[in-house]
Amino acid sequence: MTAYLIRRLLQMMLTFVGATFIVYALMFSIASDPLQALAGDKPLNPSQRAQLTAQYHLDEPFIKQYGYYMKGLVTGKFGRAISGRQIADVMAEAWPRTLQLGLIALLIAIVLGISGGVYAGLRRGGAFDQTSLALTLVVIGTPIFVIGTVFQSVFAVELGWFRPSYAPELGIATYILPAIVLGLLSLATGMRLTRTSVAENLRSDYVRTASSKGLTRRRIVAVHVLRNSLIPVVTFLGTELGGLMSGAMVTEGIFNIPGIGGRLFQGIRLEDGPLVVTIVSLLILIYLVTSLLVDLLYAVLDPRIRHG
Repeated sequence: MTAYLIRRLLQMMLTFVGATFIVYALMFSIASDPLQALAGDKPLNPSQRAQLTAQYHLDEPFIKQYGYYMKGLVTGKFGRAISGRQIADVMAEAWPRTLQLGLIALLIAIVLGISGGVYAGLRRGGAFDQTSLALTLVVIGTPIFVIGTVFQSVFAVELGWFRPSYAPELGIATYILPAIVLGLLSLATGMRLTRTSVAENLRSDYVRTASSKGLTRRRIVAVHVLRNSLIPVVTFLGTELGGLMSGAMVTEGIFNIPGIGGRLFQGIRLEDGPLVVTIVSLLILIYLVTSLLVDLLYAVLDPRIRHG
């Protein structure tokens, strides 16, 4: 296990450096004049341009700019965005909102997706199974901005069950409807994946053997079928947290949530390389950490799996 952890940590480091390098290179290649993009229609005089250029190292080669960024990232000094604000302050303000939204969406996907998938798999071919297959297929094939707009119009505007936009005075309740919209795709995919896995495991030899030994169906499903069926589901849902964080850009825009998605969009529009790469770096880190945790959970779900 120790050798496995060391190998995975080294892989994570290489992946992290490579991914941030590619993202920073892309931002460097598309950037035309980030300082003028910040100023808008107002022209910058030569002294202002020279001062800002030196401050953000825009007059130095790309590799040095990337080196400055990585040094700040490792030391926890993210520097300043092109807007002049400390990136750490921008992240501290926006990140908790996106984190709450993503975690609630993931919880909805886990609870409803797994329970619904198990129920459909145990009653394959029944009314619930056929209905859930049709509904999840519709959800998977519908763009998130369409789902968000429809849910906002129906459940917030028409029925009045939720606020149509972000309301901080409501606390955690303000994230419920956006989280449902954000988590619907993960819920639909997780439900179909769970349903297929459970249905396949019910036809396995070890299930027939356990049944012939006189074990009850409840014990067979809870101890044997469900445990083996959750391995692919955990793989999907474990890495889905990073996807929910990055996919929150559209949802946050629909419900006017001032989270990390809006900051990322603003950074791309202003060609703000440091801000964009910092946000993307955190998303990459979430992907890598959750992927490692998922691999470690394999041994818990299936004792036959050994790392080494």
